[in-house]
Amino acid sequence: MPSALQQQIRRTLTRHELCPPGSRVLVGLSGGSDSVGLLLLLRDASAHGGFQLAGAAHFNHGARATSERDEDFCRDLTSRLDVPFLRDGADVRRVAETERTSFEDGARRLRYAFLHRAAQDLGADRVAVGHTRDDQAETFLLKLARGAGATGLGAVYPRRGEVIRPLLDVSREDVRSWLRERGQAWVEDETNADLCNPRNRIRHRVLPELDGAYGGPTRAQLARAAELAREDGQWLDAQAAARLDVLGRKRPDCLEFDAAALLVEPAPLRRRLLLQAMRSMADGREIGLEHVESAAEVLRGERRGADVPGSRWELRPPKLVLYRQGRSPA
Repeated sequence: MPSALQQQIRRTLTRHELCPPGSRVLVGLSGGSDSVGLLLLLRDASAHGGFQLAGAAHFNHGARATSERDEDFCRDLTSRLDVPFLRDGADVRRVAETERTSFEDGARRLRYAFLHRAAQDLGADRVAVGHTRDDQAETFLLKLARGAGATGLGAVYPRRGEVIRPLLDVSREDVRSWLRERGQAWVEDETNADLCNPRNRIRHRVLPELDGAYGGPTRAQLARAAELAREDGQWLDAQAAARLDVLGRKRPDCLEFDAAALLVEPAPLRRRLLLQAMRSMADGREIGLEHVESAAEVLRGERRGADVPGSRWELRPPKLVLYRQGRSPA
């Protein structure tokens, strides 16, 4: 008889169509409780869901003394489970310094690029990662503090392209309790206790204070708010994508807009148009609200141009032009 957790995972897979029959799923495996639970839960669900577990992939960030321990744990676990295992690694700090980005952003981009390659190598069309309801609540608060709109407040999406998140409807403690019942160990990332990291401050300080002020746990309610914002944001994003096809003109090295036509678009759609345009040239880099605001300032003529991740905005009346990085004409 499947446990309550296993039943919930199956409902999440069905509700969001994360692993349709015939699909092959790669699991991103860090060695932490969330990813270990994800691997075991998907292994169980694959026996009933019509999809295949293609393997697991581990990315070594090389940033901690225990990085090799984590990799060895993942290799041993997949060997015991008879699950194909791929690994890769990089000096993320050096890459982040070279690219002038944060360690977190650099690590995320390198990790997902590797997971994409690993999926191709193993013939997988889905990449499962272990974000839980706790991650959803934490991300919602981080986005809220940054002044995000509905798309940003949607926080962690159940599916983005090939990436799926089957654990979003369950808590981290649910997963850990299930692992303990099975006698399954995991490894702890000691950097999760580092309060210099904003997410860790949200996790260890803000959420406990919020629980106390509310008089009970708040993570489920925050995750629900994120879900509602995500649904609204997805509808608006679809409208913006349709308008982008009409208003944007693709060139070999840029994307052009009629500035006057863009200015009369409703503000919620205009912001999403600018955001989607920048994402199309960002090569996986993070695009934030500050970049959207910079683009809007250029559109209104308040500044001549603005550099954003992977590209540059310039107002060349009557056009607003988004150039690929390094392609803007003199």
